[in-house]
Formats: sequence, C-alpha cells, structure tokens
Amino acid sequence: MPDQTIYQQPRRTGRAGETVVTSTCGHNCGGRCVVNAHVVDDRIVKISTDPARWQPELPPLHACARGVGQIERVYHPDRLKYPMRRVGPRNSGQFERISWDEALGHVAAELLRIRQTHGNAAILDCSRSGNTSMLHGFGVPKRFFYKFGGCTELWSNMSAEAEIFAVRMTYGAKADYKSAGREPTDYVNSKLIVMWGWSPADGTFGTGTQQYLKEAKKNGVRIVCVDPRRTRTSAALADEHIFIKPSTDAAALIAMAHVIVSEGLHDQAYCDRHVLGFDEAHLPEGAPAGASYKSYLLGESDGVPKTPEWAAALCGVPAETIRRLAIEFATTKPAALQCGYAPGRTAFGEQFHRAAYALAAITGNVGIVGGNSGVSNGATGRAGIKSLPPGTNPIKSKVSTPLLADLLARGKSGGYPADIKAIYSAGGDLFNQCPNANKMAASLDGVELIVVQDHFMTPTARHADIVLPATTFWERNDVHTPWAGAGHYAIFMKQAIQPMYECRNDMDIFADLAARVGINDYAEKTEMEWLRELTQESVADFDAFAEKGVARFAAPKDAVAFAAEIRDPETNKFTTPSGRIEIYSMALAANPDPYGLGHIPPIPTWIEPVKPEARFPLMLCSPKSRARTHSIHDNQPLLARVDPDDVWMNTADAAQRGISNGERVRVFNDRGSTVLPVKVTSRIAPGVVSIKEGAWITPGSDGADTNGCANVLAEDRSAPCGATTYNTNLVEVERAN
Repeated sequence: MPDQTIYQQPRRTGRAGETVVTSTCGHNCGGRCVVNAHVVDDRIVKISTDPARWQPELPPLHACARGVGQIERVYHPDRLKYPMRRVGPRNSGQFERISWDEALGHVAAELLRIRQTHGNAAILDCSRSGNTSMLHGFGVPKRFFYKFGGCTELWSNMSAEAEIFAVRMTYGAKADYKSAGREPTDYVNSKLIVMWGWSPADGTFGTGTQQYLKEAKKNGVRIVCVDPRRTRTSAALADEHIFIKPSTDAAALIAMAHVIVSEGLHDQAYCDRHVLGFDEAHLPEGAPAGASYKSYLLGESDGVPKTPEWAAALCGVPAETIRRLAIEFATTKPAALQCGYAPGRTAFGEQFHRAAYALAAITGNVGIVGGNSGVSNGATGRAGIKSLPPGTNPIKSKVSTPLLADLLARGKSGGYPADIKAIYSAGGDLFNQCPNANKMAASLDGVELIVVQDHFMTPTARHADIVLPATTFWERNDVHTPWAGAGHYAIFMKQAIQPMYECRNDMDIFADLAARVGINDYAEKTEMEWLRELTQESVADFDAFAEKGVARFAAPKDAVAFAAEIRDPETNKFTTPSGRIEIYSMALAANPDPYGLGHIPPIPTWIEPVKPEARFPLMLCSPKSRARTHSIHDNQPLLARVDPDDVWMNTADAAQRGISNGERVRVFNDRGSTVLPVKVTSRIAPGVVSIKEGAWITPGSDGADTNGCANVLAEDRSAPCGATTYNTNLVEVERAN
C-alpha cells in the first residue's frame, strides 16, 4: 500500500464518441469494486472493471458478475418510471400513474395527520441498505424523520448484530466490528487459518479477499473450513472441511477450549496479562466463585465437562475431529480464526462469536502478526470519510429488526412502543428480507400509509400506497469506501447518465417532502458541496479524486487489530471496563438482559437453540447468492444464471424421501412454504438443507410462495443480543405436486 494518498484512474480510454465513467455498486454486497460505464449519447453501452492485474501490494478492484450485471439492471424494462398510487388491494400490483406533486402532497399530508393523531412513534422508518454510499445512503431518510420529530426505528444489523455485540462485550465499547479483524495482507503470515462459517468466494468480505487467501495457500498456509456446506471457498482452498449442524457452532468451540485447557495447551502467561475471566484468579471483584470460563469448561460450575463427546452429540462433528482441531489450533503458531456472520444469525448467536473470541484469546492469537481476534472483517484503520449527518432521533422508539412482523402484528398489545400507522421504505425490501414474510403481509390492516422509494416494484413496493421512482447510482454523484474497511481506498461514484424517466435522487425527494411539512433546513448544500465536506479529512485533492475515480490511502501501522493493546497493555488498554479482553464480561454481569430480549451469561455459554420437532426434522440455513445482493438483482434473468436458485439437500436425506436431483420440491413448516428445484449433494451436512436468501416472495393462487423465498420459513425471533435467527429454523421437504 502507498505511504501517502495516490489517485488512480482504473479505466481505459474510451473509443471515439464514448465516455468512460468510474463508479462502484452502491449496494451492501460485501465488496467495493470498480465498475466503469461506457457511455454513448447518454446511454451506458457496456460496463467494464479495473483493468490492472492482481498484485497484493496494490490490488486491483475487480468487479464480480453483479457489477457487470448493473447494465441489465439500469435498463430493465420493469424500472419504476413515475410516481404511482395503489388502486387495488395491497400486494395486488394494481397501481395508477400520478404526478410528483400529487404523490408528495399526499405523503406530506398523511405524515402530518398521523403525527398529529398518533404521535411520531407510529411512523416506522423501514429504509435499509439498497444504497450504502456516503451521501445518498442510510442518512437520507433518517435526516428527514429526525427533523420531522422522530420515528420508530429498527435498530439491529440484520447481517452482523451478534458479532457487533460480541466485539463490544469482549474487546470494548469503542471496538468497531469492521475494524476488529485483520488486513488480508496478513493472511500469508499465518501457519493455520480456520474459516468458520466464512466463505469470501460466496459473500466476498472485501474486494480481493479470495485472492489474498490464494496467496496464503500458495505460501503453505493450512486452511480448514467449518461449515454446514462445502462452500466455494472451501472447495477451492481448504485442506480439510468439517461439516457442522447450524446453530451448534458455540458447542464445538467450547469443546475445543475444553481440550486446550484440560491438556494445558493454553497460553497462561498471555491470559494472565491480557484476559479477564479465564480462570478463578482473574475474575473481577465481586464475581461469584466458579464463574470463570475455565470452571465452566471443566464442568466445575455445573457438573458437565464440555468435552468433545459432549459437543459431538449436539453439533454432529465427531469427538475425535473436535479434539484434533483443538490441538492443532493451540499448537500451531500463529493460528487465525476467521468467523463469518452466518453462525451468529442464530437463536443465541452472540454465544458463537464470544466463544470464538475466547478461543483466539486463550491461545494467545489476538493482536499478533498472523493471528486474529476471531472477527470476520478486515480493517484495522478507517479512512475517515464521513456519511451524511442524520442528526439524532428525538424519540427513543426502537425495535430489534427481526421482530418487525411481530411489531406489525401486535404493536402496543405486544409491548412495543406504538401501533404502527405509517411505514416509509427508501431503498429497503424488509417485507421480503425480514423473517416470517407471511406474517408481515397479514399484519398490515392497521397501517394507514405505506410509502416505498425504489427502482422496481419489489415485494415491499407491492404493498405500498404510494410508490416513488428513485435514481440508481449511475444517475447521481457520490462517494463510497470499502465494504469491509480493508484496502484503504475510496471510489468517486461519478454520474454517468442523466436521471431516467421521472426518477429523482433520494435526497431531492426528501428535500421536497421536507419543505411540504415545514422543514426548512434539510438540504443545506449541493451534492458536490456535500461530497467535498464528507471527504475533506481524507482527500487532499478532491478534484483529482473526482476526475480519476479512486483514492488510495496509506495503510495503518498494524495489520492486525488490537496489536497496540497487546504490545503495550499499560499504555493502550482495551475499552472494556477492565481494560482487558473480557471472556467474563463485566458489562453483562452488571446487566445480563441489556435489550429486554433475554438473559446473556457473562461468559460464553452453550444454550440449546431449538427443540427438535418430529414434523420438521431438517435444519434450514440461508447462505448468500452470488447473483444477488440480498434481494437486489432477483429480477435479472441473465445475472441469475451465475448462481441459480435451488435447495441443497444431502444425498441420504433425499433418498429417505424418494427425492431425485433436479426435481421441484416443497419446503415447508408451520409458517409457510416455498417451491424450488432440489440439488441433491454430499456438499451439505445430513439433516440440513439450504436455500439462498433474497429471492422475491411470489405468492401463487393459494397464497404460498412459488419462488424460493427463504423468509416465508424463518421465524420472527430475536437473539438476546438483537440478532436475526435465520439459521435456527426447522423444515421438512417433500416432492412438489
């Protein structure tokens, strides 16, 4: 990486009459890559990417199929072209064209009426990550609603809340999960990498991550993958794959820690100096006897030693495999544990992440070259580019995101802050992406206004009263930073074409709406004035940045998070109450139910996630699709060929049900059902099925989904930390009629 900022032009010169413009997908995709629009007569005729060849010192920002597929998206025949008003039942698809003045006038009048009649808490902001860039992103709707007097918000991160919570509890209140891992440049310094529920070839986790793993593999690093599925990353790189049942990962990690401790393979000196709560001698004052992690592992506190045999019965991993992996991890120096988000999207997902961080800590692998904290993301320093300041919500009305369906169904009677009367969704498709989609759709009778601002008639938009057409990132200027933080660069998203049809920028829509409800200070600056201000702390030459397209910043001193805390613990303390890595969380000991969602023990603990049910014997997990960014792109038939939708099923489970590879099957439970082709394979654990998340719910004549939407099957249940529980669900599969 450069020692100072350099500006790159990651595109070739266009042909005669062709302008080439650099941007990046504004979606929550796991990467942040270069996409170049080749423009002729205000029309994009081709999309290319960074032409540079791979080099680890200054890696190119190569786009995936979704980036190239943006041309199919921007010119899709189903683009929303003008404002519309619903004229039929919700979800009927019956709308009529209206003017912008009529649409915003109606929305403004209704918001004012609902605020006056029911209060601000009755307004729910359902906007999400359809655009995550620095200006036209999350802050745009928040800025409006905060100035409007506040709204009810869905507060938890749908992807990573368990990791966010666990990082704060273990490494400190100021520890940021996106900066708590290590740079991909450090992969080559490991002797062993254990990828636990982590597949960059499917979920990206930073542009170039898979290439850096290939470099590590080439340099002799041993790679082990633990996952219910043999993923693309595992198939390409892993020396060993270990299958595990979803929702049981914490048990395997705890059993590994038992082996390490009982055989004296932990780093006692490291624990003495840097860790709180590993053993009885290092518990905080006032902690009860037997409260240490070591006491729990050895069964001294509850009479149950957490042996590999104990874990094997829970997670489906042979006891000898758990024992062997534990010894290998403890005796290979340095070893890195790289954990994905998926094992944390479970009923007690915070326990998985906390158990992983504890394993990294007791083996002395946190904060050292070639080691890792157990966190998935790859940055130790951030560029300092800011996003649009939204202000502060005047009311403290928040609900954990996975409980959206229950919030709509029960409102105040269910203990929620309000009965929701208005829903506004800008760049969000939560009716498709939140769990228990059928319950959400059936719980809208009391909602008086639904407004959706988007590019297509998504499943959420089909329920709207007013639909507003927004521009894509190609039709405006913006700035973006790396998704996982690593790489230390920014991309200027230069406008390539004029806004299409009657589409308007999200900021302009809200500025117009703000004026109609009496907010006079929403839009204080022009688009370019905002971008100069948001980048001024990092970008010295804004004009060069905007012209060339990419700014490369200097990397931080340490490639591994918490290196300073481990190197000099007296000067650089962790931001936990004790100033140490807290396996025993003092914050949780003081407040074990911080969100009113359930008790969380102060040490990593195994808690049974779901009771077996004979009617639904299969566990469902919902991995990423390489053809979608969550629900974005699901209506693109060309891009869909990259990663066709199907349900993975183990060969033994399929044979037991008389199911053959490729036939259509029905996946169902008490919450709903969906139909899609089956992929019978040995690449998924017995007793487990998987459906890629993000397919648009498409009800048939009987109301059942026909398009493989996993969220008709998912329970609207929150983990105690606020995390979604997509991977703690039971289903059955049968041949479809």
